[in-house]
Amino acid sequence: AVVSTQSTGTVGPCYMAASGLDPLTEEQTKQGNHEHVIHLMDFCFKILETLREFNKYTLGTKFLMKIGFNYGPVTDGIIGQNKVLYDIWGDTVNLSSRMMSTGKEGKIQLPAECVPFLIDHFKLPKRGRVAIKGKGEMLTHFCTERKPESQIKQNVEARSSKNINSADTIVL
Repeated sequence: AVVSTQSTGTVGPCYMAASGLDPLTEEQTKQGNHEHVIHLMDFCFKILETLREFNKYTLGTKFLMKIGFNYGPVTDGIIGQNKVLYDIWGDTVNLSSRMMSTGKEGKIQLPAECVPFLIDHFKLPKRGRVAIKGKGEMLTHFCTERKPESQIKQNVEARSSKNINSADTIVL
């Protein structure tokens, strides 16, 4: 399946990317297919790996990054009259930004609500409760690595054989 990840711009030091904004993926999500969320997390790991590789070739400069991840509905649209641009906004975007700002360098932080969509494919240790502006204390996790393909296959098969949908939480 082809899943696109769109850059939606920068806000200060923050680069924003999103997936699932196209009509086809939106329809698949309504039918319970959240594959684009997995692809977006893969994109996050590719960014971190690219930065690590880049840092190998810089003399005395080490660029650092922290990534905030979230999943949910957004509002999108074209804004501006003279200089038009595409943008997304809403609570999902705001929480993703808060995940980044309270995160740790070199890590991907996400709220506990994202875990059911990623648990089959990634290792998601709990970080613990974090004070999030506008939300209070929230349980967050780090996404540390992709699981081996054999384990992913086993997890997906177990989920489908038990008729568990992606919104149910199972820990494998």
